[in-house]
Amino acid sequence: MNRFVTLLALAIGVGGPASAGVINPYAEVNTNVVAGEVTASGVIERGHGFRVYVPERGIYEITFDRRYFLSGCAAMVVSPMVGPYVPVVTQEDECGGKFTVMLFNLNNESQAVPFQFIAREDAPQHH
Repeated sequence: MNRFVTLLALAIGVGGPASAGVINPYAEVNTNVVAGEVTASGVIERGHGFRVYVPERGIYEITFDRRYFLSGCAAMVVSPMVGPYVPVVTQEDECGGKFTVMLFNLNNESQAVPFQFIAREDAPQHH
């Protein structure tokens, strides 16, 4: 068993960290990612690099610190922490604007619900 663990550690050490570039050498690797967890009242439970403002119950406005997303653009995925809620995410401007998160129940009513998210820098494509 000890030999197996030693060989595994050696293989990981020699192989180095995995990335999308290893799988696809033509892919542009981008590691600017912000993730977080927000309570129903808008308090940041986990994560950093963003701010949350609650203009009214059940509506969350999220802005990201510019140093994480140099292009000002991001793509965001939201997942509710409880129940059968459907997240709706909109962005104010094409790039650099705040994201608005709302979670709806099955009766199409906006609810104050804890959620988690992942946002990744998504620079515009200039061809």
